[in-house]
Amino acid sequence: MNTLVDLFEHVVRTNPPERELLRIRAGKDWRGYTVRGFETAVRQTAGRLREAGVQPGDRVALFSENRPEWHIVDFACQLTGGILVPLYPTLPANMVEHIVSDAGAKLLLVSGKDRARIALQASDRLPGVRVLGIDAGLGLDHLNDLPIAGEGGTHQPSPTDLASLIYTSGTTGEPKGVMLSHRNFVSQLTALRPLYPIDETDEVMSFLPLSHVFQRILDYLFLYCGCRITYVDAVEKAGPMLPLIRPTIMASVPRVYERAYVQIMGRIQKQPRLKKLFTWAMRVGRRVKEAQWQRRRAPLGARLQYALARRLVFHKVLERFGGRLRFTVSGGAPLAREIAEFFDIVGLPVLNGYGLTESAPVIAVNRLESNRLGSVGLPTPGVEVKIAQDGEILARGPNIMMGYWNKPEATREAVDTEGWLHTGDIGRIDEAGNLYITDRKKDLIVTAGGKNVAPQPIEARLATNPYIAQAVAIGDNYPYLTALLTPNFENLQAYFEEQKLNGKSKEDMAAHPVTEALLAEAVKNLNSQLASYERIRRFTILPTEFTLESGELTPTLKVKRKVVTERYRKQIEDMYLKTHRTADYALDE
Repeated sequence: MNTLVDLFEHVVRTNPPERELLRIRAGKDWRGYTVRGFETAVRQTAGRLREAGVQPGDRVALFSENRPEWHIVDFACQLTGGILVPLYPTLPANMVEHIVSDAGAKLLLVSGKDRARIALQASDRLPGVRVLGIDAGLGLDHLNDLPIAGEGGTHQPSPTDLASLIYTSGTTGEPKGVMLSHRNFVSQLTALRPLYPIDETDEVMSFLPLSHVFQRILDYLFLYCGCRITYVDAVEKAGPMLPLIRPTIMASVPRVYERAYVQIMGRIQKQPRLKKLFTWAMRVGRRVKEAQWQRRRAPLGARLQYALARRLVFHKVLERFGGRLRFTVSGGAPLAREIAEFFDIVGLPVLNGYGLTESAPVIAVNRLESNRLGSVGLPTPGVEVKIAQDGEILARGPNIMMGYWNKPEATREAVDTEGWLHTGDIGRIDEAGNLYITDRKKDLIVTAGGKNVAPQPIEARLATNPYIAQAVAIGDNYPYLTALLTPNFENLQAYFEEQKLNGKSKEDMAAHPVTEALLAEAVKNLNSQLASYERIRRFTILPTEFTLESGELTPTLKVKRKVVTERYRKQIEDMYLKTHRTADYALDE
C-alpha cells in the first residue's frame, strides 16, 4: 500500500460487502453505509466531482462535521486526484474565506444549513469558487443517477503527490497550510498497524474533528483494520453517546479525560460510603499498578484484592465509557500524570502520544505492553527523534510534511536541510528511549528575574481540581506567576447548593468569596509542590469558560494563549497591582 487510493481499494476488497462500515446516529435510529454502499458512494461522488470540473491537483475544501460522508468525499477526492482541504466545522466566515482563498480551492463542499450560510457569506468574496452542499447539492444521499468513476477513470497518484492541505489550528498567529503527501499518511498506517491489537471486531467512536489530522489518521487506521466507525458530530456529545456505541477503542484529547476524572471524583465525594470503598479500591489498585509501572510483579494478596476492587468498584467507572473499552489514545496536548495513573488503576489504559500536523501527525506513542506513564512513549517505527542543544524536539522520517503551502521561508524554518522537523516543543528522552514533553518552546515563561517556567504542567495539575475547569499561567516578563482560572460550574453549583447558597448565576458564583476560597485552597496545595519561582502568587476567576466559539480554544481544545492574554489584558495587569483583591498565595521560601 503506497497511496490513499490503495487504502480505499484495500478496504472495499478485504471486507464483506454487506458488513456495516460507517454509521451515525439519526434521531433514535442509525444511518450508515455497508462496505458495498461505501464503495458505490465514493466512486459515484468521484464521478460527480469530475462533472463539477475537479482535475488532478485541484483543491477541494470540505466544511463539515464528523459524519460518514466526510470520508466519502475524502476518498472521492483521492480517486480524482483532487487535494482535500478540510475546514474545522466551527470556523467563522472570515477564516473560511482566508483558507479557501489561500488554498486556491475550486470547490467548497458544505454540510448543514448553518455552515452553508457561513460558506455563502464567505463565497461573496471568493470569485470563481463553487459552493455545493454535500447533503443535497453533491447528491450523496441520491446517487443512483450519477456516473460511476470505474477502474479506468481512477486517478493513480504517486506516493510523493500532495494528498491533502491541512491548515494548522493556530494557537499563535495565522494558520498555515501543511502539505501532506500520500507517503506521509500511508507511512503512518504501516508503522502503527503492527503495534496494536485492532481488528474487524472492534467498535470505534470518531468524535474529534476529522479536519484535524489526529482523528483522521486514526480513522484511516481503523478502516485499514476493518473496524466499524461510529461518528459523533461534536466533542461535547461524545459522553452521552458512549453507552449507546459502547466502543472498544477511542481517541481523545486530555481535556475530555480531565473532565471525566473531575466528574467521577466529584460524585464520589458526595457519597460518604462510596467514598470509603473507592478510597480502599484506589489504594489496593495503586499498590498493584505501581509494581507494574516499575516493571515488577505485585504480591499475590495485593493482586487478589485488586481483582475484587475491579469487580466491586471499578467496573462501575468503566460503565460510564460503555463498559467495553480496551484502551484509549490521548493526543493533542500533554496529559497530566495524575489523570493517566487514575485511569490505569481503574482498568482503562490511556496511551499518551505526541505529534504535529506537520508530522502527519504521530511522532511517538505509548504501547499497551510498555505504557510509560508521564511520557508520550517510543518513536513510531521509521521515525527518528533527537533533542537539540536548546532542548527542542527534532523529528525526521517518512511522515514529515512536504512543507507549508506557498510559504517557502516558513518551510525552511520548520524543516532543516537534513530533513529534521523542528517541533517547537521542549522535551527529553529517558534511558529506554521514551520521549517526555515538558513544554512548548514558545510558551516557556521567562520571569523578570530570568527564571524559565514551563506553564503547561502547572495548568494541567490545576485542572485536576474539581472546582477548576481551565487554567492559564501568566508571568512572561513579570516578577512572579499569576493565573487566570475558569470554574467548573457544574461542581461549583452542587457545592453552593450543599452550602444553602441557591439561585446563584455563573457570574455570581465566580465573584463569590466561597469560590475564591475553594480555588485558593487548590492553588496553595499546588504551590506546596513547586519551586518558589514556579508558584502562583495571585489569580483571577473568570465568569465563563474558554470555548471554541469564542476563539479561545483550538479544535483540539488547547488554549490559544495569545488570544486569551490579549482578551484579558486588563485582568492580568490588575493582578500585578497592589490593589488586586486576592491575597498573595506564594508560600514562604
